[in-house]
Amino acid sequence: MATIKRKKTDTDLGTMILRNMAQVMEREREKRGLNKKELAHLCEMTSPYYLQILDGSANPSLQVITRISTNLKIPLQELMLGQRTGDEKPGK
Repeated sequence: MATIKRKKTDTDLGTMILRNMAQVMEREREKRGLNKKELAHLCEMTSPYYLQILDGSANPSLQVITRISTNLKIPLQELMLGQRTGDEKPGK
């Protein structure tokens, strides 16, 4: 019986976090008027890796996630869960 190589099973939570990261990173990129290559550089990653985050095929380490959060100056909670912290009023 032949074995089939499969991609690691993604968890729903992992998929949600990666999707939220992509949305927040794109929001921040647009807000800052940067292109994708510039945002990748700001976050200390390669452009291809940034594109993998956007398309959901990346598996960023905790080091990468914290570096993104630090360099974009956004809380980890916001980056991973897509929720802004309570210091902003709705509609802003």
